[in-house]
Amino acid sequence: GMDPSNFGDSLLAVLAQRLVRRLCPHCRAARPASSEEVDELLHDWLHVFPEGSAPSRDQVLADWHALHGPQLMHWQSKGCASCDGTGQRGRAALHELMTVTREQRRLIQTAARAEQLQQQAMADGMRTLRQDGIDKVLAGVTSIGEVRATANV
Repeated sequence: GMDPSNFGDSLLAVLAQRLVRRLCPHCRAARPASSEEVDELLHDWLHVFPEGSAPSRDQVLADWHALHGPQLMHWQSKGCASCDGTGQRGRAALHELMTVTREQRRLIQTAARAEQLQQQAMADGMRTLRQDGIDKVLAGVTSIGEVRATANV
């Protein structure tokens, strides 16, 4: 019910946050990720981009290797006395921050659809909740199951 031009002028950013369960730091263990696991993460990372605007798989992999080392790891927790056998202890936050650029403001003022706003935000460099979660999966903070359960597509 708000006037889009007034709302668009006032809005600076939109932040979404979801909490996921952390892997227990005491029983967490890593092994090299299989090519199938890496492909699955790549698919989850890239599927939100509109056709033709996604970065290449090689570029995403290069970014992941720069952040997480030459060997991507698959992390899991078996459970221990510290986590009461659950394999999880504590919470971590996934974040998605959309800053309002000039083009975003124009879209808001013209009452554009949510899909258009998301496409423009992605073009402006926004990372989705799932993409932030995948970074945390690769860092050993949480599991892909937790990310999928909490970070809707």
